[in-house]
Amino acid sequence: MSGLRKTRDRPKPDQVLPANAPVVAQTGRLLNRPSEPLPKLSPGTSQKSQEKKKHKQKPREKKREPLGVTEAIEKYGSCLTEFEKSEILGYSEIWFLGLKATKTQKYDDPNGYYKMVAHDHIAYRYEVLQVMGQGSFGQVLRCQDHKTNEIVAIKILRNIKDEIDMTEVKILTALRKKEKDTSTSTVQMKDHFIFRKHLCITFEILGSNLDDILDQQHRRGFPKKLIHHYARSMLKCLLVLHDEKIIHADLKPENILAIDKELSDIKVADFGLSCYEDEQVYRCMGTRWYRAPEMLIGQPYSTAIDMWSFGCVLVELYTGKPLFTGKNEFDQLSCLIEVLGMPPIDDMEQLKFWSVFFDQKWKLKTEVKPFSRQVSSILGNCDPDFLYFVRRCLTWDPKKRMTPQQAMQEKWIIEGHKIHEQPKDRTGQPSQVPGPSRYL
Repeated sequence: MSGLRKTRDRPKPDQVLPANAPVVAQTGRLLNRPSEPLPKLSPGTSQKSQEKKKHKQKPREKKREPLGVTEAIEKYGSCLTEFEKSEILGYSEIWFLGLKATKTQKYDDPNGYYKMVAHDHIAYRYEVLQVMGQGSFGQVLRCQDHKTNEIVAIKILRNIKDEIDMTEVKILTALRKKEKDTSTSTVQMKDHFIFRKHLCITFEILGSNLDDILDQQHRRGFPKKLIHHYARSMLKCLLVLHDEKIIHADLKPENILAIDKELSDIKVADFGLSCYEDEQVYRCMGTRWYRAPEMLIGQPYSTAIDMWSFGCVLVELYTGKPLFTGKNEFDQLSCLIEVLGMPPIDDMEQLKFWSVFFDQKWKLKTEVKPFSRQVSSILGNCDPDFLYFVRRCLTWDPKKRMTPQQAMQEKWIIEGHKIHEQPKDRTGQPSQVPGPSRYL
C-alpha cells in the first residue's frame, strides 16, 4: 500500500480570518498561535541586516500542547461517535481525534483483527497511515505520533482471548533494560497500552525485512561481507537471549529488519512467540522451515532452537533460497534427513510418528535418501570456515549444537571481524570506507 499523506484544509481566497485568530486543524490541535507584533529595529540597524541575523538564529520548536478532554468534547463532540464520547473520558491528554477518517462502529473483524481505518486515531494520539504487515497473531501499522511528531510502528495483537497475554511486553521490557548497557541488536519497544481490548506495542520504525530484500535482489543472496556483518549482529541478540534464558522461537529473514535504506545493519524483531525457558507455552513454535528438529519430534526444547534457525538463515542469506522447505512436519523431517542424514536412534524412538518413516527393522519406508543434499554442495565453493560454522549450528542433538558464546569464538566470526574492522589512515584516524550497501 502506498503511503498516505496528511492534508490540511486551507481558507478559501474569499475567506477572511481575524489577524489574531488561531488556526485549528480538524485533528483538534492548534496549528499556530495568535501572531505576535513584529520586533522593533534597533537604532542604526537595517531591516535587511535584522532579517539576516534572524536567519542565522536557530528557530525554536514550539512545544506541543494536547487538548483536555472537556475542551475536545466541547469543540469536536459532534464529530465523535457515541462510543468515542464515552471512551475519550478515560484519557487525560488528547493529541489526535482522526476527524477526517471514515468512522466505523465495529472495530474488530470476525477473526479478532483490529479494523484499520486510514487517518483514524489510536488512543487519541496516533494517526493510522497504512498497514505494514499482518500475521497470525496481529498486524503492524505505520502511524504518526502526534505527541512526538515521529513515525512509529504499532503492533496490534488480535483480540482472541479473554485475558491478554503480556509475555511479549515482559520480554521486550527486559531487552530494553539490557540495551542501556550493551547493544542487543533487537527492535526497541517505545511504549505499550491497551486500546479497545487490543494489546498495542509501539516500536521504532525500521527498514525492510531481509526476506523482502532478497526478493528485490531476485534471490541472488547477499555478499559474503554483508552476511558476516549481519551474522555478528544476530549473535549479539542471541547472546543476550541465551543469558536471559529467553527463546525467540521464530528467527527467520522476515523477522530480521534492516535499520536503514543503506542496509548498514540489522535488528531482530517480532517476539510474539518468544518465551522464557521455564515458561514454555506452545508445543510447536515458529515457521516450519526454520523449526529445529526437537520441535518436529516433540522433544523438550531450549534456546538451542534459535541457533538452529540462525544456521538456516545464514544459508538462505548466502544462497538466496530457504534450506528446508517441507510442506508439512513429515516432509520437513524428510528434508532434514536428505541434508543431515539419519537422526540418532534414541531421538527417533521418541518420535510419535516414527512409523511413517521406518518399519520395525528401522528401514526407511519413504523414498528419502540420507545425505542426498549435503550442506557442502548446497553452499558450493564457499569459505571452509563458513561451512564448518553452519554445520555446527545444524546438528540433530541440541546439546551438541553450538551456543552463541561458542559461535563468537569461531574462526569465521573472529577472522571476518578483523578483515572488516575499519582501517585507519596515516594519522591513526578511522578512514572513510563505504558501508555494506556498497556491495549490493
